Amino acid sequence: MSTNRIHQRFTLGAIERLKLRKQIETLFQQGEAFSVFPLRVVYKFTELAETEESPVRIGFSIPKKRIKKAVGRNKVRRVLKEAWRLNKHSLYGVIPEGTQLHGFLVYTGSEKLTFAEAETAVRKAISKLKIAIAKPKPIVDNTTSPPQNL
Repeated sequence: MSTNRIHQRFTLGAIERLKLRKQIETLFQQGEAFSVFPLRVVYKFTELAETEESPVRIGFSIPKKRIKKAVGRNKVRRVLKEAWRLNKHSLYGVIPEGTQLHGFLVYTGSEKLTFAEAETAVRKAISKLKIAIAKPKPIVDNTTSPPQNL
């Protein structure tokens, strides 16, 4: 499946979800974050591997501390996934070639989420991610090593 087909389809397949523990740990340790109530968005740009097909990998988290019952957490997760699935295409077009965005949407509200609220928050988060993509990134020169003290 080519990335062009992913851009046009309103799905959220396995290739678009962030599932590997190592990737998630790296994201939370080295990623940048911002808040759009009721979401906290953690993101990191990585190099796109040859085997990867999706320019964005996304994960969702609804803490047990915020919503106690599993039924409520599952409902919020479903609503967030649906809002992301319908609005992700505007972000896919601005991801630079050879780059992949890893992101995690963490729900910070304490009330159950309606679809309208979720869609508004996801749209705001996507617009902030677009701004982060457009922001020039500092060039890090890894060719020279710092002098070592002996």
